[in-house]
Amino acid sequence: MLVYALQVNLELGNTQKNIEKIFSYIKDVEKGSLVLLPEMFSCGFDNDNLEIHVRETPGIYKQLKKFSQEKHLVISGTLPEKSRSGIYNKAFVIDNGEIVHKQAKVKLFRPTGEHKYYRAGKNFDVTESSNGNLGIMICFELRFPNISYTLRKKGVEIILVPAQWGKPRKKHLEILAQARAIEDQAFVIVSNTIGKIGDIEYAGSSGIYDPWGEPLAFIDEEEGIIKADINLNDIYKIRRKIRMDI
Repeated sequence: MLVYALQVNLELGNTQKNIEKIFSYIKDVEKGSLVLLPEMFSCGFDNDNLEIHVRETPGIYKQLKKFSQEKHLVISGTLPEKSRSGIYNKAFVIDNGEIVHKQAKVKLFRPTGEHKYYRAGKNFDVTESSNGNLGIMICFELRFPNISYTLRKKGVEIILVPAQWGKPRKKHLEILAQARAIEDQAFVIVSNTIGKIGDIEYAGSSGIYDPWGEPLAFIDEEEGIIKADINLNDIYKIRRKIRMDI
């Protein structure tokens, strides 16, 4: 099974340009594969204009659902969404044209003021998809081993990490992604942004890691899309060989 992770620079607040760029990279992915997009890939953290961007989100879902259905894809990432209680940074899983899972970011990154603009989610869950049992850790959440172990207990096979991870903490992203793969004996896919977006410079370092923590694909500080051919049976071979259940 092929899995992809996209790494791009975004233009803060320019949804049309960002979505055009996203599709220019993913238009040729193989049918039946899994595609991970970065956190807040439509507009970046253009927090002062969120009321505009949440109105754009339904149209983006429509485009992604159509593309997913045409190519039998599983697609994930995060977008801004508004409900009665406020605006959320919300992850989604689209499977063969249908939204099968949504999950709001629980651990908001206070150093950049996310808590001032977004409501925090409450739950972490695993969703069954055509490409395996998926769990999502949005950016900062990767730092919390209790979250990844919660996903492990719920049967996760692939941990998806859509991110906008800052460059000063670049090495942390690389180490933590490997650590989560090793400790949960699962595949980990990271899709980050790169370059300067607004006032923040991002780390890149998107990667795909196997359940041993070995990088199957990695992209450092440039734009691009990476892929790897994975076999979910490898997870269970490793879990039988080294038992880590508590």
